Amino acid sequence: MSSTATKEIWQAVCRLLGISEQPNLSVMHLQEIESEAENLLELLTVLRTDTYRSDAAAAQETAAELTIALEHLQHHIQELLPTLQKTLDLEP
Repeated sequence: MSSTATKEIWQAVCRLLGISEQPNLSVMHLQEIESEAENLLELLTVLRTDTYRSDAAAAQETAAELTIALEHLQHHIQELLPTLQKTLDLEP
C-alpha cells in the first residue's frame, strides 16, 4: 500500500498555505511530486541491489528508469515552484 497522500489532503494543504492561483493544478503537481519521490526511492534501492549483485545490465536498465523518473519529478517541481515561491513570498 502506498503512503501517497490523497487528493483531499493536498487540497487542504493548498488551502492552508493560501495557494489561490490554479489550486487544482498545484494539487496535481504535489500528488505527482510525492508519487515520483516514492518511485525514486524504490529505484535507488533497486540500483543499489543491482550493483551489489554486479548486474551491469540490470543496473543500466534501472538507471534509465531512474533518469526518466528524475525528469518527470523535475517537470513537476519546475511547474509548482513559482507558485510556492510567490505564495510564501520567497525569492527565486
